[in-house]
Amino acid sequence: MVQIITDSTCDLPHKRLEEIGVICVPLTVHFGEETFIDGENLTAEEFYQHLRTNPEIPTTAQPTPHSFEKAFQGALDKGDDILCILIGSKLSGTVQSANIAKATIGSDRIWIVDTNQVCSSLGLLVEIAAKWAKEGATAEELFEEISELSCRARIYAAIETLKYIRKGGRLSGAAAVVGTMLNLHPILTVENGLVINSAKAKGKKKMITMMKELAMTHGVDENYPIMFCHGAAEENLTVLKDCFAEDYDISNSLDGFIGPVVGTYSGPGTVAIGFIIKK
Repeated sequence: MVQIITDSTCDLPHKRLEEIGVICVPLTVHFGEETFIDGENLTAEEFYQHLRTNPEIPTTAQPTPHSFEKAFQGALDKGDDILCILIGSKLSGTVQSANIAKATIGSDRIWIVDTNQVCSSLGLLVEIAAKWAKEGATAEELFEEISELSCRARIYAAIETLKYIRKGGRLSGAAAVVGTMLNLHPILTVENGLVINSAKAKGKKKMITMMKELAMTHGVDENYPIMFCHGAAEENLTVLKDCFAEDYDISNSLDGFIGPVVGTYSGPGTVAIGFIIKK
């Protein structure tokens, strides 16, 4: 069998990870002197409560090589091969930690995919890999297929409030004030492994419709599901799904919750989509 391993930036709920048989190696979040393990002693809901009330700017950290070594060895001891699907290496040192663990163990039964993705696009790849693994694909086959699919995966995330991007130093205070006054919402994507601002929408209604317009410019491959994620933004998520349902069959869509690591930078109110681009 093939054991799929990922990290907590895939933003798939723990219950869902258990259902599809995926092991998650968590990142950590720091509020001042307090350290939390993503999804273990800090749920996404608890995180957003902390974020709204704690004056400290949270920081995040990659898993240690030991964390991956423990996960890898447990799967190998069961006789499984391993496909490890991780956040892009330009966004986090998580891939580096996994490669160190692989080298320490010295096994050729561990395959590591640097997806250049995060959040909904990463979660979508994990879901696809888990399905194919259950259908009998080998680790090598999965590595090749998911590596290719990673190049066609796309994420768009709409930011409701500029407050947390400003607090994290990714936007000047003046720009945040102006953006808030103008009711502007940046729509972010990942290109060449880096998060970039692809558009700005004025007002929440336009924010939602623009996400669909951006997806449609690429062409959504409906052979794969669309993954929808939100960060404490159920109302925005409902509107987003309704908008996509006008043009796409979303009956097989997947759901995720933007967790503490991604939420540190995006803040509450964020909605995201992940999809595969047509060839």
